[in-house]
Amino acid sequence: MKNKLFPMIIAILLAVSVSPKANAGELWLTMDQVRAFELSKPISSVVIGNPSIADVTVQSNEQIFLHAKAPGLTNIYFYDLEGNRLDNVMVRVQSATGNMLVLHKGADRETYSCTVNCEPTPTVGDSNEIFQAIAGQASAKATGLSAGR
Repeated sequence: MKNKLFPMIIAILLAVSVSPKANAGELWLTMDQVRAFELSKPISSVVIGNPSIADVTVQSNEQIFLHAKAPGLTNIYFYDLEGNRLDNVMVRVQSATGNMLVLHKGADRETYSCTVNCEPTPTVGDSNEIFQAIAGQASAKATGLSAGR
């Protein structure tokens, strides 16, 4: 038993010693919400892996706001004034599930946000029909507003 345990301990120590020295932080965000993110050092630039999943607004060189746009996984790199990488944050965006109703009609899907009433809430993955209906309503409302109604 003693002879079998020693090689396993060595393998574990080697695996730990060759792993990256710093793991990326991970944040969970809920779609259509914003979260403030404090940085430990001033940043000069930000690189976003997929800005259709999450985006940022720079408030100051030590604070940003993360915008969760669509379900999925992306990462964000932060660089200092000299171009050195400060951090790599993994961002996981999940759909809001509280007070949500999702209707499946064959391959089509529609999402509704339900408080007192259920209102259509176009979400990534919904059918094009729901997006077109909402866009038509918004266009009609904007036309009415510009006409002074």
